[in-house]
Amino acid sequence: MLACATNISSGGVALVILTKLTAPCWFHKVSYRTRMKMASLAMGVACFLVGCGGLFNDEMSSIEGDGGGNGEENNDQSDDDNTTRAQLGLMLELLGVSFTSFQCSLGEASLLALAGKFDSSYLPQLSPSSASGSLSLDSYSAVDNDNSGRLESHSHDEDLFSHEEYPEHNNAHANDDDDDEQSTSEGILMKSEKQQRKCITAFSSGTGCAGIVGYAYKSLLAELFGWGLSTIVWSAILFAVAYYRVYCAGLYEMDIRLEEAQTRLDNERCASSAEAEELNGTAAAEQRPSVEMVTQPEDEEENDSPTLLSQLSSELTTTTKSVHHMTACERFQTVLSLWPYTIPLFFVYMTEYMMQAGVWPAIGFPVTSASARGQFYHYANWTYQVGVFVSRSSGNMFTVSLTMLWVMPMLQLVNLCLFWLISVHHFWYDFSLLIMCFVVGLLGGGVYVQGYNRINADMPKELREFALSSASVADSVGILVADISSLFIQSCIYQRNGIDGAVVNCPL
Repeated sequence: MLACATNISSGGVALVILTKLTAPCWFHKVSYRTRMKMASLAMGVACFLVGCGGLFNDEMSSIEGDGGGNGEENNDQSDDDNTTRAQLGLMLELLGVSFTSFQCSLGEASLLALAGKFDSSYLPQLSPSSASGSLSLDSYSAVDNDNSGRLESHSHDEDLFSHEEYPEHNNAHANDDDDDEQSTSEGILMKSEKQQRKCITAFSSGTGCAGIVGYAYKSLLAELFGWGLSTIVWSAILFAVAYYRVYCAGLYEMDIRLEEAQTRLDNERCASSAEAEELNGTAAAEQRPSVEMVTQPEDEEENDSPTLLSQLSSELTTTTKSVHHMTACERFQTVLSLWPYTIPLFFVYMTEYMMQAGVWPAIGFPVTSASARGQFYHYANWTYQVGVFVSRSSGNMFTVSLTMLWVMPMLQLVNLCLFWLISVHHFWYDFSLLIMCFVVGLLGGGVYVQGYNRINADMPKELREFALSSASVADSVGILVADISSLFIQSCIYQRNGIDGAVVNCPL
């Protein structure tokens, strides 16, 4: 959609902010299925409206190409009709982009939370004696196949904040009970100690790939088949149908099975605990079911100096409760407590969108040529999207500390300053600048996937879905600030290069 309507894409930013800002008040009251249905419907309506708006513009261009009517009165009437058509077309496009913005914000916040829900579950691995001789079965395949209906649940949320580094700290005692587990019968589940990170990374990778595919889809249909804006956007209605169908056929069914398996596990634990209490009395408090997570590694006890995360944890875990039972004030306080993650997200989005909307459109070889500026902007965005895709796909390959999560936005600020200086002084002025556009994408996508993975790992389990959906407002606010600032940035660069056409006057 944005590839087809870049000139009006900023019209729906306010609706994105509104949706994500109000999400903490109503997301927990609306099911994932209802939200995805709303998002799919909004996507279809958006494609229809933008296509209709483009049709009016295409008809107006066709009339102008025919030379208008004969006679002065006919020409005046034709001009009035064209103006009306242009206004109606723009109104429909703006309305369509607003629906797109609503769909994007609702879908992103919902799917991030759902991905965090799956990744927060300690899912099963089969023992080496399981069927087909496989050492381990993919956790989500195990849920899908409902192997014994057993799931690992997180039993030490209060300890998640104890490390400054991203928690890979649950591996130390993975083999404590290996001998006992080897003797279990076929299909009995081993202890699974590594938190899943597949879903958040997969979602992040998909959003990065969407930018590449979107531009390619538009270019392919426009350049090879000669389709106009209306036809291209109307054809995308099929994606709205597929969007909902894929959710229902995949994620919805998995979510249901996950809930059922978790309920069975909870019931088994209750029954096991009651039986143990009858047999052993007070000793039952020290016993755990075979699928229970093991205790924290001993080296965590050696960490005497409190970190930022441990201090935040003490505030949250002492009063942690379900979002459904939290007051509006408590939900707001929880959103504010996410500042170690939301500030980097806000800052990296603000700086990279200042480059995209403010600086890159003012670079061209030569800069005085509008077509040259458009060509560089097109290739810069392509390269940027590739960088975003690569970095957002890296969530399972490596992790970063909270400190590095803050450093990356600072590096993005350096990139912004560099592009500003280049656009004014032209000391590095050729298509090799695309290398830096790729780096901008790497940093932006890296902060996105690493930030949300850290939220899901660091927050108490009861708050993870809520935190993921709420934190997504940070990038939208960053985009809004960048859209406004970019008008003045571009105006000043135009002024320094002697180019006309700026929307606002440079204040400098």
